Amino acid sequence: MATKKLTLSIPSEMLVKARKLAKHRKTSISALFSNYIAMQDTPWEESRMEDFPPLTRRALELAKDMPALPDDWDYREELTDALMEKYDIK
Repeated sequence: MATKKLTLSIPSEMLVKARKLAKHRKTSISALFSNYIAMQDTPWEESRMEDFPPLTRRALELAKDMPALPDDWDYREELTDALMEKYDIK
């Protein structure tokens, strides 16, 4: 595939993170960006399971039969309720 040069503007802190991540993954920032965009092209449900790390694959397998969450669901409310119940606060 032919490549084109692209200039992006990002905050300095983000560039530092991108460089560290690219170094850790032994790749380039351009490859990180390309891979990210490629993943956006395919919904995660259609991604090949072998593309995910083992722990992620296992979590997805466990969650596949779970019902969908309501649109108004907020994890913070659930967490607050659970912590209040745990510590007997009400």
